[in-house]
Amino acid sequence: MAGHLRQRAGVRTSRRGQPIRCPPLPLTAPLPFTGERFTPEIRGAIWYEHWHRYSVVLPAARGRRVLDAACGEGYGSWLLAGSAADVIGVDVDRAAIDHAAGRYQARPNLRYVQASCTALPLVAASIDLIISFETIEHLEAQKDMLAEFRRVLAPGGVLIISSPNKAIYSDEAGSSNEFHVRELMRDELAAMLDTSFPQQAWYGQRVLAHSLLWKEGAGAAPGFELVALAGDRVERLSAPAPPMYFVVVCGAADAALPPLPPFSLFDDGAQSLYRDYQRALLAEKRLYWDEVNAQKIAESRLAELVAAVNDLAQARARIAGLEAELGRSREDPARLAAQLSETRARLAFRESWRGWLRWPIGHARRRFGSSRS
Repeated sequence: MAGHLRQRAGVRTSRRGQPIRCPPLPLTAPLPFTGERFTPEIRGAIWYEHWHRYSVVLPAARGRRVLDAACGEGYGSWLLAGSAADVIGVDVDRAAIDHAAGRYQARPNLRYVQASCTALPLVAASIDLIISFETIEHLEAQKDMLAEFRRVLAPGGVLIISSPNKAIYSDEAGSSNEFHVRELMRDELAAMLDTSFPQQAWYGQRVLAHSLLWKEGAGAAPGFELVALAGDRVERLSAPAPPMYFVVVCGAADAALPPLPPFSLFDDGAQSLYRDYQRALLAEKRLYWDEVNAQKIAESRLAELVAAVNDLAQARARIAGLEAELGRSREDPARLAAQLSETRARLAFRESWRGWLRWPIGHARRRFGSSRS
């Protein structure tokens, strides 16, 4: 749906097994895409990455005072407000805050505030849970942001933060994100968190394509196995792949960290990412066959052109022969006309009185001349 997002009302489950209902997003004009900031209208892998993070932490927000730091478009704060007691979405961009306040104004326990994550307009110890997804890499003052988070968190409060894994996100890919100020390696992020959030539970996240196999029925026990085929060997893996992002649940030494699922699969219920892959693959196949057909057409036209060139050369040769023959035919009448004119001149001379006089003299000369010889 161009310019709008239509999402079916979903039902998610909390840690206690109680359903958490998520109404559809409001249908309003989208926030313009900057090239970096995610908006719900964008599809593909980025859609899965961002929505999965908010979805998996939703049970941890139940009944808590939540801060969504660098909330951007506001979609995540809106989702959290369906479970939390109170949600504050903070972002430094005024346009994003105005958009979020207009689009998600229907929830009374949700408000948006323009502010920097390094200077939050909140009193100390007023927040139970801080969500900070894909924020830290955009700041130079990363330690200041974490210190500010520690200040506004209640003594037993929890921070759930995500960050790109520089080793995979940039180094392995051989690319850089112009919007990122400083990306972190795993040990760098851990060392930065250790000061204020020594208690940490780490999770990896990455969008992958897998074949899923599961046991059906009410008695199916939760669990998972990661299997990979390497050559002719089947390997059991401890992790699906090197993480593209780290998601860290952390807090002070006395904080009770909410457990996230040890393994979480996320989809939009319509297998959109796989369908995107199918469409891209079909488009690639069509492009391939278009190229093959175009090459065949080009080869056929080239053969036709070569034949036409050969025909033209033969035609030119025939024309040259005809022109030569025509030239010769033009020369013959002129030569015959000259001979005829000369003959007529001789006849006319002989018929004249001079010719009659010269004829006996010439005849005598020829006769007597032959006699002397």
